[in-house]
Amino acid sequence: MLAVLVATAPAHAETARRPWDAAVTMVASHGPDYLGARESGVGVRPGLLVRYGRVSLSSGAGFAARRQDVELQGLGIELAHSDRFDLTLSLRNDSGRSESDSAALAGMGDVKRTVRLRVAATWHFLPQWHVKGAWTVDAFGRGGGHIGEVKLQHSRMLTPTLELASGASLNVAGATYLRTYYGVTPEQSARSGYPVYTPGSGLRDIGLFARLKAELGHHWVLVGGTGYSRLLGPAADSPLAQRRGAFSFSAGIGYRF
Repeated sequence: MLAVLVATAPAHAETARRPWDAAVTMVASHGPDYLGARESGVGVRPGLLVRYGRVSLSSGAGFAARRQDVELQGLGIELAHSDRFDLTLSLRNDSGRSESDSAALAGMGDVKRTVRLRVAATWHFLPQWHVKGAWTVDAFGRGGGHIGEVKLQHSRMLTPTLELASGASLNVAGATYLRTYYGVTPEQSARSGYPVYTPGSGLRDIGLFARLKAELGHHWVLVGGTGYSRLLGPAADSPLAQRRGAFSFSAGIGYRF
């Protein structure tokens, strides 16, 4: 969530001359154990990006890419690209959820790992503004259901090498997703002590974010930011929603080749 999308003019110029892109990153983050958890934790995650032409493979290292006109995550392909509009199709890993992630999940069991199919469209309607719509679905039918997202973002160069990006997002989810992550079955109720809860489809959360990215020479990139998410609708009414609103923070470094 906390990676910044920007590149300096020299990086754009080089990208125009070559079809490939590659980077490695390391990001540390602090946030809730899960969306709605009362407790928070710290995590450190490495990332890798490899891109050739319209095809890319990224594990969260897109902030260090030389080309920043499309979001890079998972195994993806650009279906359409212009100065104003981008359309992408990708497969993304969904690590699910482990009962051991939080004491609040004791008795809830694990959510299976799966792969999500994602279609995303981005419209750059003004030089510093873009709006994105995305839809993801559990490609293997392991209870992940589907999620829809709308995000509005504004980007501003504070100096030739420092950019501030900020915006807001809104997520909606289908009944399958919300029952998997925020529902409580009779069996789970007996093990966990939570009351039985069967949500339908609806809003999941709204988010606000602010992020900085600094270019340190030709290869190195630093990012940092904060975000606030608040559960809405059926997710907010779940017994698992111990804290509806929460802040998160992150900082990272990337090296691009």
